[in-house]
Amino acid sequence: MLDIWFVAGIALGTIVTGFCAIGSFDRGSDSVRRRSWNREHAARNRALRASRAIRAIVPPTSDGALTKAN
Repeated sequence: MLDIWFVAGIALGTIVTGFCAIGSFDRGSDSVRRRSWNREHAARNRALRASRAIRAIVPPTSDGALTKAN
């Protein structure tokens, strides 16, 4: 009879550990997605500000293209 409770305890512990591992993995992947999105958002903002700064320094030509900054 003791063997049945031992096996039941191992099975229950394995199930609980599995759910904890899956939940931890999901929380970790959400965190990584959030951080990578923040990095991408910051990079896009820097690129946008840089392109606006270039347009403010270099006037467009008559055909709409930017002239060289040389």
